[in-house]
Amino acid sequence: MSDTSADVEKRMSQMIARRTPAERLKMASSMFDLGKKLIVAGLLRENDSLNEAQIRARIFLRLYGECFSQAEIERIVKRIPDMQLD
Repeated sequence: MSDTSADVEKRMSQMIARRTPAERLKMASSMFDLGKKLIVAGLLRENDSLNEAQIRARIFLRLYGECFSQAEIERIVKRIPDMQLD
């Protein structure tokens, strides 16, 4: 689904293509950081008593949870310091 017209999408692609690779990387990193902040805000709105370890685990699940089986997720979380499923 897209609510962006083909003309606007083409102009946006051209603007991004004119950026240097470093500028495009900086833009992508900034968008990723903003996405993480939005995830944290949503998590805290659902449950404001989460600790940092729980927040880290839930960010991981929101971003990558569909990429791994439950057993793999549990193994990954156990290996990463300061991460708690619940």
